[in-house]
Amino acid sequence: MKYIGNSKKDKLNGEEQLAFLDYLKHSLDNGFSLLNSIELMPALWPKRRQLMERMASRMKEGASFSTELLKLGFSKTTVTQVNLALQQGNLVECLQHLATLNRLKQEQMKKMRAELSYPLVLAIMMVILLVFMQSFISTQFSDSSDHSGDMVMIGLIIIVLLGLYFFAKIVTLLNKQDYSSMKKLSKYPLIGQVVMLYIHYLLVYDIGLLLASGFSLQRMCEYAADQEKGSLQQALGQKIGHDLAEGKNLEEIINAEDFLPNSLLVLLQTGSERKSLSKRCLLLGRSLFLDLTEKIEKLVVNVQPACFILIGLCIIGMYLKLLLPMYSMMQGL
Repeated sequence: MKYIGNSKKDKLNGEEQLAFLDYLKHSLDNGFSLLNSIELMPALWPKRRQLMERMASRMKEGASFSTELLKLGFSKTTVTQVNLALQQGNLVECLQHLATLNRLKQEQMKKMRAELSYPLVLAIMMVILLVFMQSFISTQFSDSSDHSGDMVMIGLIIIVLLGLYFFAKIVTLLNKQDYSSMKKLSKYPLIGQVVMLYIHYLLVYDIGLLLASGFSLQRMCEYAADQEKGSLQQALGQKIGHDLAEGKNLEEIINAEDFLPNSLLVLLQTGSERKSLSKRCLLLGRSLFLDLTEKIEKLVVNVQPACFILIGLCIIGMYLKLLLPMYSMMQGL
């Protein structure tokens, strides 16, 4: 229990998680065992030496790798994928897959920060101007009974605060990446389609790997249901397994579950051997990944225009706040 309350400094940020996954993949590729790779990491990663030493010590004492990943800040969905790969003996391929996803995420985050830098400067200047205007207007038009300009600004402030609230909520849910958070994110406008495509890619990839290992559909559900509680794979495995036990056919299940792509049904109904189905699922996964990359890039590119529109509305609001009291006083003359 003494390790449950990990502080934020004991968790890896996004860039550090990517470096961790890349190192493990290269280390395993060079013939080192998982434990040997973790033991070497303190020497090769001085910045996180103490954290890696504690992790290596706990793994020597029998701690599971998936539990340690959770403590490092990896999501339940990511940990479940690693756990599946460990049990099937394809950890290197899984780490490469996760590193690719994390690298895409980091690249897009850098682009988003670059896109937001200029609007952020404008927003800071606008706030300074707003404070000056508020001070000026409150002294020059203190006798005015017209408060329509104030109402406009209050409305704009509420819109901005709501936007910041939903942005913070989206970031929080994305960091969790469990079934309930993904369900909520899939309902959000704009980002919902990207989240659904991301989930489709993860699930199709996992199904392809399980088929390659000779798993039947029922066995997949049982296997997934035993994974990290609350993860995307565990929740879906439990739900689909229950539906199969009630006698529902595959078409009904896939059509009823938004997280399962309809294209998967076409592949599973072909009646091919599991090895062939596995290759087709992995091919579909690559196609979904390309679509995911394209949609994320479009989403990031559209962030800056959206910010400029919001800033423009705020500027209009400031002008109205300044001009409406003056217009009201002119009408009273």
